[in-house]
Amino acid sequence: MPVEVDLNNLPPFPKRIPEKLKAIRERLGMTPDDLAPFVGAKTGAEILAYENDEDDLLVSVMWGYARLAGIPIENILYDDRDLWLGHRQN
Repeated sequence: MPVEVDLNNLPPFPKRIPEKLKAIRERLGMTPDDLAPFVGAKTGAEILAYENDEDDLLVSVMWGYARLAGIPIENILYDDRDLWLGHRQN
């Protein structure tokens, strides 16, 4: 049975993912080339493309960032959450 989705009521697409990815990398003290193999990216150039919002982020790479940083993936996804504290801002 098909599921109907009301496209007018979807949450806004997150805008802060690129800045959060860069913050994670910088907090870990890694270069893009250092980070790439730990998160499943091919190269440092791919990491920079994600951080600069120039390429579509692979879910597997986002999971890699979350796992490496030791944070829930929701903290990367939701714009109203801080990376390490995870609280929602009202």
